[in-house]
Amino acid sequence: MPPSAKSDLPSVFGQAIEYESGAREIAHTHARAQLLYATSGLIRVRTPAASWVVTPDCAMLVPPRVEHELEMVGKVGFRTLYVDPCPAIGGDEGRLLPVNGLLREAILAMVEEPARTREPGSLADILTQLIVNLLAAASPADDQPGRLPLPQHPRLHRICQALIEQPANNDSLEHWGDRFGASSRTLARHFQRETGMPFAKWREQMRVSEAMCLLSTHTPIDEVASCLGYADANSFAVMFKRVLQITPLKYQSMMCAAGAESA
Repeated sequence: MPPSAKSDLPSVFGQAIEYESGAREIAHTHARAQLLYATSGLIRVRTPAASWVVTPDCAMLVPPRVEHELEMVGKVGFRTLYVDPCPAIGGDEGRLLPVNGLLREAILAMVEEPARTREPGSLADILTQLIVNLLAAASPADDQPGRLPLPQHPRLHRICQALIEQPANNDSLEHWGDRFGASSRTLARHFQRETGMPFAKWREQMRVSEAMCLLSTHTPIDEVASCLGYADANSFAVMFKRVLQITPLKYQSMMCAAGAESA
C-alpha cells in the first residue's frame, strides 16, 4: 500500500472473505498491523519466527511489515482488520489475543462498513474507537498452544521443516545429528536457545498444532493419532488432554459446533 493511499484511509477498516479449505495467501506484508480472525474454520499463519493456528476463539495480530503466509483449514469465514496505529503490537513476531463477545461483534460490524465512511459519531467512527480501546486493553492469550516457534539455524530449520511435513516421524535427535553431521548435544543446545523449548517438547507442540487442524476437519480421532505417529488413539488422547486440558473428542465437538453456529 503506497503511503498516499495509507494516509487517505481511516485508522481501522476491515474486509470479509469466504475461503474454501486449502486456500492460501502467499507470503506478503502490510504497512499496517493486521488482525486475523475466523468465524469458522482455522487459519494457519506462518511468519519467519513461528507457525500459528488461529481458532475461532482467538485472533492473531500481525505487526506492520512482518512477512506472513496463510493457509485455510476447513471452510473459513475470514474477517480481518487493518489498524494504524495499533496499540497492542508488543514485539515484532505477532501474537494471539483472546476474542470475547464484544470484540467479536465489533470485528463483524466493522467489516461491513465502507472503508472511507468515518463521519464523527457514525457507527464506523464508534466502532473504530471501540476496537482500538479493546486492542489496547487486550492481554495476550495466557496459553498459546497454536504457536510453534521456528528456529533460524539452517540445520535446525531443515529438521523442523521435515517434521512439519511428516509429523509421524519419531526419529531421535541422535538420528538427526548423524544425518546432518552434528552431535545431538550440540543440536539440543541450539534447539533450546532458538525455540525456548527442548526438542521433544517442540515436536509435541508441533503435533498438537497439527491435531487441532485435523480434528477441526472431522478427521476420526484414531486416524489423527496414526497421522501423528502415536501407537493408538488413547496414547494420543492422553497427550492432547495434558497439553490443551480438553479431550480430542470434546475439542472436535466444540469446533464442529462453532462451525455450525457461524453457518
